Amino acid sequence: MIAPSAPSHTPQSKVGLIPNLLGLGLFWGLSPVMTKALAGFGVSPLQTITYSSLAVGVVLFSVWRAFGPVKLNDARLWLFGLGCAVMLNIPFGLSLTVVGHVPVSTFSIVTSTTPLFGYLLAVITGMEKPNRLRILAIIAGFLGAALLIIDADMIDHGLAIDPWLAAAFGLPLFYALYHLFAARLWPKGRETSAVGIAESMAAGLAFLPLLLIIDGPTVATTISTPGLILLVGVSVLWVVERIAFFNLVRHFGPVSTVQAVNLATVSTVVMGAVIYGEPIDARIIVSAALVILALWLNAKAERGREKIQAAASQ
Repeated sequence: MIAPSAPSHTPQSKVGLIPNLLGLGLFWGLSPVMTKALAGFGVSPLQTITYSSLAVGVVLFSVWRAFGPVKLNDARLWLFGLGCAVMLNIPFGLSLTVVGHVPVSTFSIVTSTTPLFGYLLAVITGMEKPNRLRILAIIAGFLGAALLIIDADMIDHGLAIDPWLAAAFGLPLFYALYHLFAARLWPKGRETSAVGIAESMAAGLAFLPLLLIIDGPTVATTISTPGLILLVGVSVLWVVERIAFFNLVRHFGPVSTVQAVNLATVSTVVMGAVIYGEPIDARIIVSAALVILALWLNAKAERGREKIQAAASQ
């Protein structure tokens, strides 16, 4: 068992908080739409997890290797990667199933509660102290997401909770635990590239036996042409997401990282409307404004934390 270490994120980053959040949020917004489409083409959750993870690991290695050597002969790095792979793909695998049974807008409002779980866990573990701006950012982001699916009809008749929707509410807690794990146990001195490669390859190799056993060798290797094309597209997006995610976790911590889910809710609804014909009304304008406010509050809180850390180190 790896003993918890002190938080390893630092304020130094070549790319700022907001650009990383925008990249991660836009990807997280597109992800449910694309995974819903994968399910429609008959690509199983285990196929998606296994093949996309292996592809992302290979691409990440190729990209970073072009800029110099990548040190991967580290047992602690691979243990951390395996832990991340398991903790990420439990909720991800569940989400691949759930998103096929609930509207993408409903799915988004459920996952928008991730920052609340993340903040509470960070406070409980001592990684964060209670902060008024953080709390306001979470509230503003959650309200912005809630406006996208709460309408007059729901207020009059109530929201019917079905088993799939109830299962979806397990996702935010799992994701928050994953973010906390990644921040707390980051291998000392290891760069983002090596961590991303280790996690992706560990996920693919860990889930490959399950894929072959559960789906069978024939089914596991059978993917329709549209499904294969979409799976390649998802893998490319995962490369960008892994880089942005680990940059955020390492440099800004898990609480700042999960704020990207609020931006993702807006982009999910927009893309869901374009692709699946879900209606959009004026509420998205107010929602987008609240999400932007949440990002601004979170960035302000992050700057305050950096100043306190800088003062303490002098």
